[in-house]
Amino acid sequence: MLAAWHFHIEISSKCTLRCPRCPRQEVPKGLVNTELSLNFFKRNFTPEFIQQNLEKITFCGDDGDPIYAHDLIEVIEYIKSVKPVEFVIVTNGSYKSIDWWQRLGAVLDEGDSVHFSIDGYNQNSNNIYRVNSNYDSILQGMRTLRNASECLIVWAAIAFKFNEHALDEMKIIAYNNGADIFQITLSTKFGSVYESYGKDDPLEPSTQFVSSSYRFERQHLPLTSRARSERVHQINLDLWNSVDKTDIVPLCEIGNKGLYINSRGILYPCCWVANRYNHNSEWHEIAKQFDLNKNLLQNVLNDNFWQTEFRQFKWQECKTKCNSKVVNQEYATSW
Repeated sequence: MLAAWHFHIEISSKCTLRCPRCPRQEVPKGLVNTELSLNFFKRNFTPEFIQQNLEKITFCGDDGDPIYAHDLIEVIEYIKSVKPVEFVIVTNGSYKSIDWWQRLGAVLDEGDSVHFSIDGYNQNSNNIYRVNSNYDSILQGMRTLRNASECLIVWAAIAFKFNEHALDEMKIIAYNNGADIFQITLSTKFGSVYESYGKDDPLEPSTQFVSSSYRFERQHLPLTSRARSERVHQINLDLWNSVDKTDIVPLCEIGNKGLYINSRGILYPCCWVANRYNHNSEWHEIAKQFDLNKNLLQNVLNDNFWQTEFRQFKWQECKTKCNSKVVNQEYATSW
């Protein structure tokens, strides 16, 4: 059964940045700049569905950044008016006003978190990967949010060749601007893992900063006493303990990844199979029947497909990302 307690939602596919290893740049064909409205959420996430199922929403896109969705704050207000659902927002953080961050902070509480994706220690270094970002507006947003909310603030840095020497400096900047956690992400999107990036990959850091698994790895360094919600983590842990651990351990039935809804309103079991890369072409066809603009979310989740054909787990992403050889408790209970 799909874990409907956590949804990973691309509320907007819009973004101001041009990060070179984002699907926006790597697969520009097929990109559509769009977003999900408050009415979309009210139609699919009814008060009944929220009360019976929902515990967490992660706003983060394969293509886009959630802060550029017009209805983001209103969607959070609506869902929290029904139930104290946990929200995680992952953003580059650029170009929003002080007033906007204050309004966002007013609807977030100590159970929520905002992850600022910042890879540099100044404008020039951050712009090497986060192309077209605005460093000053990011830090202003972080400080404003800190003053406006008790939410958890995470400075999330991907380790690259250009910043690995400055991670300690970045940790200090993070603390001085209101972050509670300094997170270092070890990526796989480098030449030593994927030949397409070349043997002399200019972004690839030292071996110790490259993920050794089929997905990213994260290191969390606490800066304050604030911590993530244990209530939601326990739901995740209980499902991990109960799931059948055979050749495939499906994270979509545990819930740490979140069932994925893209910015066009189409449901996928995870963001990995939704990504617009060629190896997911079969999934792009399958998912057309799970368009939440045409079918209600509850009906889609009840579709017989999930108990029949889907259970074969025959797709590349299932065989690599959810193979029992790589899925352990940490892998299956961390976002």
